[in-house]
Parts: sequence; structure tokens; C-alpha cells
Amino acid sequence: MSRKAVLFDLDNTLINRKEAFHVFSERLLDQFFECGAEAREEMLDFIRIADRNGYRNKRELFEEIKGKYVLKDPAVSVEDLLKYWFSEFFKCTVLMDAAKEVLDSIKDQGYVLGLITNGSVHTQYRKLDTARLREYFEVIVISDEVNLKKPDQRIFELALHRLGADAQTSWYVGDHPVNDVHGARQAGLQPVWFEGFMEWEKHVPKPAHVIRHLHDLLPILAISTYSR
Repeated sequence: MSRKAVLFDLDNTLINRKEAFHVFSERLLDQFFECGAEAREEMLDFIRIADRNGYRNKRELFEEIKGKYVLKDPAVSVEDLLKYWFSEFFKCTVLMDAAKEVLDSIKDQGYVLGLITNGSVHTQYRKLDTARLREYFEVIVISDEVNLKKPDQRIFELALHRLGADAQTSWYVGDHPVNDVHGARQAGLQPVWFEGFMEWEKHVPKPAHVIRHLHDLLPILAISTYSR
């Protein structure tokens, strides 16, 4: 008998990557850059935009930041900034509001949980462990680990196969219109868009279900309230 499943994206779905990147950017400026009080907000805003919601190549990002702003120590290299990223960003992880309560409630209704995320194995697992989320998921699929990347429908199909679940009775929740909503729909899952982080892509049909908070997912799954 096929199992019913709910699968999730990670960044800006279960963890608030937007807030986490702001925390990291504050620490980056404090650690490496000359930064007066008046210029600080402009610098933070520039870094946020340059990051492109996490889709910017990090070497390119740090090359641009290094070229634009004054370092405290001119000897600091792009490699130094990259090392700081990989050693520090996961420590800035911010859990999305009510994430664990929602996951508990879904599991208590008999759903199995899976996670599909684009990114590096090192970074994504460190985020999961910092937020203490790994234990919730029976299957975790990270793009760099399987050489597949959302929105390729094969990464969704792989996760479903590992869960022993059918697409027709499974849901996928994520913030990206193409990578998450379109990709999940192409694989036959029922997509739920987590609105508020990415602008909608006009060429992608909107899904039937849209949420602005994780607890909005419960009535979609016919779960009345938190179970714990």
C-alpha cells in the first residue's frame, strides 16, 4: 500500500533563509569591513540584493563585495571570505515560525515526511542540524548528493521512490515558483506555494494552494490544529 507524504523545501520554507542571511551579513561586516553607522544599512541592502535570494554564485558575490567596500585588512582574500561563509553561515540558521509544531502535527496524522533541497551537502545538513530538523524526515534529498537539481522532476521522483509514496497522494511545499511549484507539479505532486519570499513567475500557472505561514498548511491537509 502506498504511503501518503508531505515533502518540503528547506530555505525560506522550514528555515528563514532571508533572516539568516541578514544575520550573516551583519557578522561579515563586523568581521571584515570598514563600516560606519551611516553606511551600514546601505551596505547591508547592497549585499542582500547582490545575493539574489541565495541564487548568486558565492565566489562572484564576495568578489563584488570585496571590490566595492573597504576591508579592515587589505590582505583578506576572496578565499578568506568564502571560508568564512562555509564556516559561519549555518550558525545563523533561523527556524521558520511554528515549523516543528506543524511537522509534528502532520506526522501525527500519518503522513511520512521528506525534504528536497538544492545546495551543498555540507551546508544543508549543517543547517538542518543547527535547527534540529533532521530527525523529522524519513528521506532527505540534497541536489549535490544526487547530481539532480530542482526543478528537474527526477529529483522529486527519487524522493518519492525512497519514501515509498505515490505522487498523486503527496504534497510538496516550497517558496520558489519554478524550482518548487513547477517542478513538483511536473512530477505529479500537489504543490503548495509558500508566498512572501520570491516574486511569482508570470509564465508559471499558480497552484491551487498558497500559504503565508506554515500553520496555513494544516487546513489544506485537513488537520484542524496543532496536535501537541
